[in-house]
Order: sequence, then structure tokens, then C-alpha cells
Amino acid sequence: MGRALQGQATGPWNSWEWLVAVAIAVLVALGFVSRVQADDAALEPLVFEGAYVDGCCPSASCPPDCCRVPHVLDPLGVDPLWSGRAEALLLWRQSPQGLVLFENAAGATALDAGQLGSGLAAGPRLTLFRHTGDDGAIEFNYLRVQTFEAVRELPTSADGYFQTSRGIYCCPSDVPANNVSTNMSSALQSFEINRRFPTAGGWQWLTGFRWVEWREAIGIGTSFADGLILDGYQTSTFNNLYGWQAGADSILYGLGGPFRIEGLGKAGVYYNNAVQTSARTTTATEPPSALGVSSTIGQAAFVGELGLTAVYDIYDWLSVRGGYAAFWLGGIAQAPNQLLEQKLCPGQPIAGFTDTGGSVWVQGITLGLEARY
Repeated sequence: MGRALQGQATGPWNSWEWLVAVAIAVLVALGFVSRVQADDAALEPLVFEGAYVDGCCPSASCPPDCCRVPHVLDPLGVDPLWSGRAEALLLWRQSPQGLVLFENAAGATALDAGQLGSGLAAGPRLTLFRHTGDDGAIEFNYLRVQTFEAVRELPTSADGYFQTSRGIYCCPSDVPANNVSTNMSSALQSFEINRRFPTAGGWQWLTGFRWVEWREAIGIGTSFADGLILDGYQTSTFNNLYGWQAGADSILYGLGGPFRIEGLGKAGVYYNNAVQTSARTTTATEPPSALGVSSTIGQAAFVGELGLTAVYDIYDWLSVRGGYAAFWLGGIAQAPNQLLEQKLCPGQPIAGFTDTGGSVWVQGITLGLEARY
């Protein structure tokens, strides 16, 4: 039957690769400018040998180079004014909670919402730090990843598939559908502004405002043997979370050296302005009919983020980064969860409300560059 009904979590946005490429080019160009300026300022170019002396002051036996004191965001002690990161996020999201939607003629599960695990989704994360001169910084961080997508199409069956009353339908179907297909899509977007407090050494505390958007949509389509009667259902959810977070950034290994491992953790309580819209279309009537419902709810939610990153310094101003990142969102409206609340009953409009009892775990790898100047 093909994709009879498409979930609309997000609109098309295929330019993130160019955005990352431009950001990386800008970081590298600024770094080269910084390097040229440093070379012009001294007869001998600045070369970091990977060692430092804590608390030393410039003297004949201790030149300024050895007086660098490394810390978070300035791991080689070069005292930058700005630093920035351009990273690609390659993420997967967990499957939604299980919910039987269709059974076969033998009464076994044919389609379950828990089978809609997504494949890889990619997007950029861009971070800019304004160093405040006291071993602290102000951070601006933006990321966007779309589209997590899962598609499931059941093979055509002469015996057919029966809808269950455990999903969106009021009662089990009397007439089986010969074709059933479903797809689910979702997307993540975030912007944050953090104050990183002056903390010497391998730890740095941070706190700030964060906005997180999680969108999700699921579509279910059915058709019958004659191919003339089509029935489709779609629900979309939009979560806008606004809150305050706190956390810590750290250099777990390799402080002051060219290779290091960094750890990051932050979490916060959020206000979630959640909206869901649901619609059903069918050609069983003449003309084809469409029914819909929309509702909004506000409640508390939670967002947490963890990261573990390996970093290697190519120069004292340029580093390559690669690691693991995970995001946990709780208290959100997820599209499959609405299937328990939106009921399709013969001759009646869709009835229900927005369910915000969902949670999602998103994780994957990060790859990128960091420049300091």
C-alpha cells in the first residue's frame, strides 16, 4: 500500500551539513588568524610541549610558556578570548512504549507501537564561548536533529488484520483490513545560554536557561480488498520546554596534555507547553469525511544531558573531538501515547485529551572541531 499516511513531526530541513561545514571553516580560519598574529608578535612561534609548572612566574629559567595553567575550556592555558565548537550529532532514539494496534486472524499481535524504533538521525550542534578573563565563560549552545523515522508496513493478507480496542478504536473491527502501514517521525531542537563559573583545574560548574523542542507524529493507514475504502489516522505532538538547568563540565583525564577525556552532565526542571492534534480521514462515506481534535496542556517536565568526549589537540588553538552524548526528556507528550486517549467511535467525533506521561531517551555519537583564539 505504500506510506498511506505520513507523520509530520517537522518540515524539510536538509541544509545542516552546509551549516556545520561553514561553522568549521569559520573556526579554522579564525584559528589561523590567531596563529599568524601570535607568530608576528614574537620571533619564535609559540609551541606547547605538553607540560606546565603550577604557580611559576616568568624568569630566565621559567619562560612565560611554562606558566600556563590549564583548566576547563582552556586545557592548554592559552587564555583565549573566544572559543567555539562545530559538531555533528549522530543519534538514535528508543522505541516508544508498546501498544497493540492490530492483530491477525489468529489473534496474535500484527502491529505494535513498540516496534517503531527509529534509525539514525543527524544534525548540527554549534557552541560559542565568550571567556570572561576569570577562568569562567558565557556559553551559547544550539542543536537540531531530525528526522528520527520508523516505518512499518504489513504484508498484504487475504485473512486481514483486525483493529483492537486497546488503541485508538472504540471496539474491535468486524471487517478486517488487508493492508496496514504506519510510520512515526520525531525531531529534537534546543538552545541554551549558560554561565560557566570561574573554577580552576579540571571542574567547572554551570547554570543557565534552556529551551527544548520535541516533536513527534504517528500515522496509521488501512485499506481493504477492493482497494476503494481507505482509512487513515494521524496524531502530532509538539512539546516546548522552558526551564533552568545546572550541571558541571570536567576534564576527567589528561589535564594539560594534548589528549584528554572530558565529561559533562546537566539537568533541569522545565515548564512544558504541550500541544497535540489528531485527525481521521476515511473514504467509507461519500464525500470522504475528516474528523479532528486539538488540545493543549502545561505541566512540569525534566531534561537531562550526559556527555563523554575524547579530545586531541592538533595545535594549541585547534582540537578534534569525538564522543558519546545522551538526552533524556520526561513529562512530554508523545504521539503513540495519544492513541490511548483519542478514541474513534462510529458516527462520533474524536474524543480525548493530551497525555504528557511520556519520556524518551536519545543517544549517539558526536564528531567535530574546537577552536580557541
